[in-house]
Amino acid sequence: MKLRCNFVLILLQTNSILTKAYGQKYDYIGCFQWVRSTFYEIHYNVEDCFIYCRRSNLFSNMIGLKNGRECHCVRGVSSAVASWRCNMFCKNFSCGGVEFYSVYKIQPRQEHDIYYCHVYPDKSETAIYSRNFDNLDSLEMCAHFCLEMNMTFFRKTIFHKKCDCFQEVNYGQFFRSADESFRAELCSKNEAEICEYYFESRRDLPAIFSTRLFYEFQRGVSTFSHCKTINYEIEERCPEGCSEGWKGDSCRERDCTRNNGDCGDEMKCIESTVNGNKYVECVCPLGTVRNKWNLCEVFRENVALNQVDFLMSTFHPDDKDTPNNGIYNGYVMDDNNNQNTISVVFHNLYSIGYIRIYGRLCENEIVCCQLDKFVIKLGPSDDAKNLPETCGYGPDEAIQAGNPMTVICKDFTYRSRLVVLLQSDEKIGTGNPAIAEMEVYEVSCGVLNGRCEQRCTESKDGDAHVVSCSSWTDEQAVTNSFYGCYLKVSGDLLFKKAGLSYMQCRDACNSMSKSLAVMQAGFKCYCSSSLNIAGNTSVEDCKKGHYRSNLIFDDCDMQDDFCCKVMLTNNNGKVNTFAVLGAPTDPVAIFFTTIGASVADSPTIALILAVASSTSIFLVLVFVVLVSVIRKTLKKKKAFARSLSGRTRRNHSRTPRRTDKNLRKNQNEKVSTQMKNVVSKKLIEPLPSNPEVTLTPGAPTKSEKIILSIVNSDPSTLDERAVTKLEKKHSSSGESVSLNFFSAAYSK
Repeated sequence: MKLRCNFVLILLQTNSILTKAYGQKYDYIGCFQWVRSTFYEIHYNVEDCFIYCRRSNLFSNMIGLKNGRECHCVRGVSSAVASWRCNMFCKNFSCGGVEFYSVYKIQPRQEHDIYYCHVYPDKSETAIYSRNFDNLDSLEMCAHFCLEMNMTFFRKTIFHKKCDCFQEVNYGQFFRSADESFRAELCSKNEAEICEYYFESRRDLPAIFSTRLFYEFQRGVSTFSHCKTINYEIEERCPEGCSEGWKGDSCRERDCTRNNGDCGDEMKCIESTVNGNKYVECVCPLGTVRNKWNLCEVFRENVALNQVDFLMSTFHPDDKDTPNNGIYNGYVMDDNNNQNTISVVFHNLYSIGYIRIYGRLCENEIVCCQLDKFVIKLGPSDDAKNLPETCGYGPDEAIQAGNPMTVICKDFTYRSRLVVLLQSDEKIGTGNPAIAEMEVYEVSCGVLNGRCEQRCTESKDGDAHVVSCSSWTDEQAVTNSFYGCYLKVSGDLLFKKAGLSYMQCRDACNSMSKSLAVMQAGFKCYCSSSLNIAGNTSVEDCKKGHYRSNLIFDDCDMQDDFCCKVMLTNNNGKVNTFAVLGAPTDPVAIFFTTIGASVADSPTIALILAVASSTSIFLVLVFVVLVSVIRKTLKKKKAFARSLSGRTRRNHSRTPRRTDKNLRKNQNEKVSTQMKNVVSKKLIEPLPSNPEVTLTPGAPTKSEKIILSIVNSDPSTLDERAVTKLEKKHSSSGESVSLNFFSAAYSK
């Protein structure tokens, strides 16, 4: 019966998690540092923001709340961070932070990021991943599946009913017109969702969509079952069990206690509580964000977005277009064949770290090769004739639309106001170097260490980010027992595993006979016998898991209660970070909040502790009743003894007739004394008080009657065997818990 109850409870909890992930009025997606939103209004709660965006912007299927009051109607998101970074609230809902947005899905997507369709279907791309569309709820779920597989494009095949995912576009003749209207057809299962979206005049051609720019979903619950034998479909049950890092009957929930929740080696699996609900996230180390390609990087805004831009030629220098308007489809662009340079002008001087170029859709290689080996030039002013600095060069073979071509600048210290893309010398004059989008990002120490050979330091000059290089002043070699937090760690480092606790990392290194354990960014374990270290920094950086931090240790030697939490994490077999929004600031409260969170995150432990808690309260009540009953019994026996003594003195002739009764009285008093000693011994340790628990006087309860039957038993039968018999006798009454408690007390 207990197993059946546990099974039902687990099923209910699993269904609850899935409902929380997909079925709320406001489906929480996550915390992000960037959203695609043109404007915002002031609203102090999620409900008002929801109403405003549903009314004013039909194509926004998400809302983002920032700084506790800014309401943004969102069409796309990027730069995901841990949910605890969104630490401001409005009417008990998470409402972002100073720099972060709490993002909620408010309705199914009404507009899809359609790129094109092949005029000749035989030129269509071969799917890398594919699944039956009938098992998906909507076209949006197809997008989420392909995004989870880290694919750039998805396609629904009309006749084969398949959801296909692929990474690159084939050359071909494409149909894509800005004047062509789209047609959306609702799903038969759910008329709120869209199942088909296509060009009105090209119903027969499968449309191609992009995944990365407009879609996002809560990553703690997968779009398919991660069974040990995987087929990318949703299964009710996995007979062979879940693959490592997943749990639940359908194996769709991330399990942070195993294999780092299948988050890989660059992100950490954490469990967060947001708006009273639990979520599981794969998060990048502190100081970095998860970008659109599922990679960790230091956050920088695209400083080229909506800046002044030109598509210039030697003949028409005033020709203008918008290669930095956030449209990436590779089709909407100026195809003026006279253009040979593309530039963006900034209002401020910036130190440019890297540039991403998104190309066009190409019918063949000849069209695409116009961007082969393109050049990025930088200038200190808006004068395109003054370009003294070469940032870098594009790839030998240009890439089609959808995926970026990234150029990292050679000099991170150069301050520029103008960025220009030029064709390579051999391509100038042979065709149009049209692009879909240009993104420009400032420098950071997170990219190639800021181009520094030793120490890199970031700072701000007004609104601009700058980096400076210096030499290490505290370099040293370590081989034996050592403890400290450092920026630079090099040597014979052997990567063990991501997601281990500090204790697990130490034990793993000891098993490899490595004297030093290194925990990078708080979750990546390395082992070594000798290290070169430098850049001593605050242990707080290591505690927080900053992306540049490295804790070198051979034992857990953290100050305050950090070690206690590490030990608790290790003993529970959990390798998690808990983000409880609105957590108390009192250290004791924080300690118990953390323990409570870790317990609540395990269904089995939560069930055990719930039963234990209820049992403890019941036992306290039984014990109090036991003491009360024994006291009353002792009083009655004393009164009876006094009465009997008086009658004995008055009636000497009846003494022989009272001998047996006196013997029984003495025996009962002996038993009462034994029980009183047992109770007194038990009361030496103070019992926890509960002000909500009260005892109602009246007739003895069933528990009291059972206890009385034990107390008034003949002493020759008052042993554990007798208690066991009484347990069996009264087992149908449901009072076995009190008997077990009494037996334990008496045995002492």
